Amino acid sequence: MSSGTIRVSASVVVTTIWHNEADGTSTLDLAVFWRGAPRWSTAGDPGRQSGGGTSIGPTDGRPGPLTHFIGVDGLRLEVQLDPGTGSVRIQDQSTSLQSGNVILVDEVDGAAGPRIVETMHVEPRSPGGLFDIEAAVRRHPALFAFLRCDARFPDQPQHAPIEVAMWRQMTDLTCARLRDAR
Repeated sequence: MSSGTIRVSASVVVTTIWHNEADGTSTLDLAVFWRGAPRWSTAGDPGRQSGGGTSIGPTDGRPGPLTHFIGVDGLRLEVQLDPGTGSVRIQDQSTSLQSGNVILVDEVDGAAGPRIVETMHVEPRSPGGLFDIEAAVRRHPALFAFLRCDARFPDQPQHAPIEVAMWRQMTDLTCARLRDAR
């Protein structure tokens, strides 16, 4: 199993957990769409941003629980997937893969903390090694609405202006592609 996180819009980053199949395709095990205020994923000191995943499997080769986290300026978001049981834990909330392989989490930077707002099932097989967000948005228009593509990165004095301009351009291009995919 592998995991990674990508920034999709000014408000949303997506963590994916997937595994590769013997035929060269990959299978999405879980995608978590983390949404907060525009710029939450770039807030604070750039030196205080981190992320990664760990997995400890049993000795018989089966995959064990995988934990992936995002750290941004004191905020730590964590998802744990146990493929053996199909259980998913996001912060202090539990759900199951039976309710869906895509989980939408809102208010990640809010006072009350992150909350799961929706789960859905998307086609898990993909010809490449990563989750095909464009295909998922085509099949599930609610995903595009969740991205809040109309929000833009605000100026952030702790980051170089070129960095903020790059984020704006990348997310504008991604959102335009996704808008066209619908």
